[in-house]
Parts: sequence; structure tokens; C-alpha cells
Amino acid sequence: MMPSLLKISHRSFEIGVAIILVALGILVFFESLRLNPGLGDIGPEPGFFPFVLTIAMLFGVFVVLIGVVRQPDLRPFFEAREEVVDLLKVGLPIFFAVLALKWLGLYITAGLYMAFFMAWYGRFKSYWALAGGVIFPVALWLTLAKGFNIPMPHSIFYETGLLPF
Repeated sequence: MMPSLLKISHRSFEIGVAIILVALGILVFFESLRLNPGLGDIGPEPGFFPFVLTIAMLFGVFVVLIGVVRQPDLRPFFEAREEVVDLLKVGLPIFFAVLALKWLGLYITAGLYMAFFMAWYGRFKSYWALAGGVIFPVALWLTLAKGFNIPMPHSIFYETGLLPF
């Protein structure tokens, strides 16, 4: 499997990412239409910002696609096996963090991810990784939940009353 990944060009990756972003953009576009992208009596309706950001994102994707078509970069995206391994080292923890969000919520997931990444990839000492894994989600919770009153996904421990997040 690895040798075939080494043959994929920059152009193919850019087109693949563009297809994914266009699909996500279309999904968010129609959701923003459902939420009403207009301006109300007291300001923007709930769909306004997703609508504007989606239009900007889709515009950027099409600009990149025009560049890919006009000047295709046919060099291999991965030049060595180690580059694929490095991508997986970063990508797999993110994938598992996204899966954990449903049960652990944003704050605990962010703390675990931070501590794990600091210790494993950053090679920080365990006490610094633990400190980062505790301080970061608490600061995030204080900023988002308490400071700006922005609701974020909570953990299963929030439901039982064990943690405030």
C-alpha cells in the first residue's frame, strides 16, 4: 500500500481535497439556507455567518482548482516513506480525538489530546504534558463557557455532575 501512496501527485491530492471541501461547502450552504442567512431586526440570523464563510471557502477552493488546472504540479506528494509515517503520526490522533468528542466532550478531549501529543510527539517530560493536559482545557472552558457563554459539547461526566465540563 505504501508504494502506491508515494506515486500520488500534488495535483491529485489538491483535487481530492477540493472535492471534499466542495462537498462540505454544499452541505453547510444548504444548512445555512435552512437557518436563514439573512439579517433580522436585531442583527444577523443564525445562518448568516455559515453562509458567508461557505461562500468564501468555495470561492477559495475554486481559485485553487483553477491554479491546479492551469499549472499542474505532477511531483509526488510524498517523496519518501517517512513522510507518510509523519502524516499518520499526526492524522491518527486527530481522527481518534474526533471520535472521542461524543463521549468525552471538547474540553476533556482537548486535554487528553494535548497531553498525549506533548508527551509522545513533542517529547515533553510527563509532568509538563500533564500540566498542559489540565491547564489547557480548564483555560478553554473558562474562556468559552464562562467568559463568552458559548456552549460546547460536554462529556459524559458532565451529565453525572462529576465535572463542570
